[in-house]
Amino acid sequence: MEVRDMNTGYLIQLSAKLMKNNLQKRLDEENFTVSQLAVIKDLQMQQESGAPLERFTAVSIAERLDMDKPTVSGIINRLVEKGFVEKLSHPTDKRAQVIALTNESVVILPKLEQVSNETIEASLKGFSDIEKDKLNSYLIRLISNLRGD
Repeated sequence: MEVRDMNTGYLIQLSAKLMKNNLQKRLDEENFTVSQLAVIKDLQMQQESGAPLERFTAVSIAERLDMDKPTVSGIINRLVEKGFVEKLSHPTDKRAQVIALTNESVVILPKLEQVSNETIEASLKGFSDIEKDKLNSYLIRLISNLRGD
């Protein structure tokens, strides 16, 4: 079966899988995983937006990344071992921990973002700026529909 003969759902799934695999190959050189990048990038965005502490827990991260909590907890533990995040006591909820970026993650994030951007650029080779904007618009609408927004 040729790619042009595949249905939309399969094309979306295949393109996401290929992009993730391509990014992972590039991140291997930095001893990072796609999931680890997603977690620290999420934390950075929360930090930059001035989000409340509740947005820095493993549960919140898991919800935003559409992952289960045990998986995110494992990713966080590996990032702690590597020195890229730290777990702090939550000041008002004794059951929760606040996940914070370390200086090491702030230093490596620009390199990881460069790797990610290069992967995206390679995957969109030959697309015009208008086509890129349309693709983003379609994907945003697709995500919104699937989330029930």
